[in-house]
Amino acid sequence: MAYRVAIDIGGTFTDLILEDVEGATMSTTKVLSTPGRLVDGVIEAVRACGAPPERIELFVHGTTAGLNALLERRGARVALVTTEGFRDTYLIGRGNRPRMYDLHYVKPEPLLDRAAIFEVRERLAADGSVLEPVDAASVAAVAGEIAAGGFESVAVVLLHGYANSAHEEEVGRLLSERLDVPVVLSHRVAPEWREYERTSTTVMSAYITPIMRQYVEELESALRAEGLAVPVYITESNGGMMSATVADEKAVLTLFSGPVGGVVGARAAGEALDIADLITIDMGGTSFDVSLVRGGEASLQSEFELQGLPVLAPAVEVHTIGAGGGSLIRADGDRLRVGPESAGAKPGPACYGRGGVEPTITDANLVLGRLPSEQRLAGSMALDVEAARAALARVGEPLGLQPEEVAEQALEIAHFAMAEAIRELTVERGLDPRDFTLCAFGGAGGLHATALAEELEITRVLVPTMPGAFSAWGMLQGDVRHDTVQTFYRSLDDAPADLPGAVESLKTQVLGLLERDGAGDRPIRFEAAADLRYVGQEYTLTLPLGDHEVADLAAHADALRDRFHDAYHQRYGHASRTEPVEFVTVRVAAIAALGDGDRPALAAAGAPAGAGEAAPVATGDYRQGGEVLTAALYQRDAITGPVEGPAIVMEETCTTVVGPGWTARPVAGGHLLLEKS
Repeated sequence: MAYRVAIDIGGTFTDLILEDVEGATMSTTKVLSTPGRLVDGVIEAVRACGAPPERIELFVHGTTAGLNALLERRGARVALVTTEGFRDTYLIGRGNRPRMYDLHYVKPEPLLDRAAIFEVRERLAADGSVLEPVDAASVAAVAGEIAAGGFESVAVVLLHGYANSAHEEEVGRLLSERLDVPVVLSHRVAPEWREYERTSTTVMSAYITPIMRQYVEELESALRAEGLAVPVYITESNGGMMSATVADEKAVLTLFSGPVGGVVGARAAGEALDIADLITIDMGGTSFDVSLVRGGEASLQSEFELQGLPVLAPAVEVHTIGAGGGSLIRADGDRLRVGPESAGAKPGPACYGRGGVEPTITDANLVLGRLPSEQRLAGSMALDVEAARAALARVGEPLGLQPEEVAEQALEIAHFAMAEAIRELTVERGLDPRDFTLCAFGGAGGLHATALAEELEITRVLVPTMPGAFSAWGMLQGDVRHDTVQTFYRSLDDAPADLPGAVESLKTQVLGLLERDGAGDRPIRFEAAADLRYVGQEYTLTLPLGDHEVADLAAHADALRDRFHDAYHQRYGHASRTEPVEFVTVRVAAIAALGDGDRPALAAAGAPAGAGEAAPVATGDYRQGGEVLTAALYQRDAITGPVEGPAIVMEETCTTVVGPGWTARPVAGGHLLLEKS
């Protein structure tokens, strides 16, 4: 019997999904994360799942090792090698102020200082032609300085390296011959225009490469020792996956490896239920992640910022705030503050009984009865309601608040922050949240789903099967994917004839990466896109390119131009339909399915849906909006018909609160669909 396994490491729990390929059955395993050495938690989950490692045919892993290293500023000591005369490009950055009227605005801290930047003699023109060849002596001198400085990795970013990679290849080769550290070349990481953004991306990749390399080596070694025989695949920020070997060289592409799994899973669940537009919320122990699925596709961005630093890399757009189940509740003067600090896995919330003394969102839910005291987290962890109450009392005492009052106010604060995060991706972009279905997962997503939906006037909520491990399941729904890009300055009015050649060149590049992943013999599909803008503007919009547009742009230029105007109007609320439009870059994604295309559907954990009314196992009181409500308690695997709120649905990986006026019913795939009457 063969199995597919996916593992997602969260701030509190490490989740594993196990699929029995032949029987299409599924099970989950949840263990506490091991922050000091994340690999230990992965191995513990693999052992606990019960599947013989030698029978695993697909192993997919979402890791936040690189992201955590960046957020905590504990990455490698990086040396930056650049063209002579351009030493300060990275440090100067951009002159724009994101918060123009913030008198206390502080420019983001770079990942290295000026002493870590070295110049070599060479020069390319903007079109990639050679103005001055690489001076090997200057490279050798720089290598000596880097070796003496004790640097742990090197980023090579030469002027106009995106237009001609020859100089970066030569400098990289000369440095690698003299140094025993990773050397990251900008044209392999971010072959795009704009020197500062390209430099920032390459430096960031070099900053986390040694940590990712060590983590991947430890992980593969530990899994081999357990008996795993197949390659390890790492989830990419773009929602696809790549082999650990390629991930070792493209560390920057793994920054959102963990959070995107749930978005991919939501897209697959929505497709099965014919729900094309979803707002996904993933609430785990540490963070609250928001993303969109529109028209059945995840929202993909070609550029984003992390800690104020630009990154040129394709990624599913995920907006994250520090509002998870483990977010700390503290007194800040005469008011309460929730997060972004988290209790994490150690010591965890006070109710875990593992030494935590500060209250968290989980403690608040427990004291309010929203999380029934008889519930067992991860199927076995008992919760200490008295410890939670005592922790809340310590915070409330100087404010003159009872534990229940602290808990309710903390949830109101958290819900407001969560709603604002959703509005940032919807209302601020001209989208109405009421047109979407809210898809709530993560261990704490179901606890807050209906309250958030009411805040945003959303009338439909989807809580998928096994929501606490849903991100791990989503990772199994991805394909092997690689994206590449080429700067392509051309006027759309001229209908450039070299567009097909540029697309074919990019296809060749990504095919090579698929072959390295062991997926070159799989059915492959290509997706082309272009970054377009009005002439004279700085930033772009990305539009997909159909095969017909690539093959004969002259015949379809007007239609492409109209699509750009429409997309611009939707994004910004206006469009300049008489202004000329130009290409800036061309993008190609190559996607190969690892499996045979017959992936098992997300199965229900218990009884099939039916017409009968579900029977509660008990009743319990919980507080909401200052009122005490009596809720029927249900085990999710016993629900076969509609459940009227107020009710609380319990399961091994999650608890769902069905608020007053809401009805929950099981639908295809074992999901719960909640609707407001």
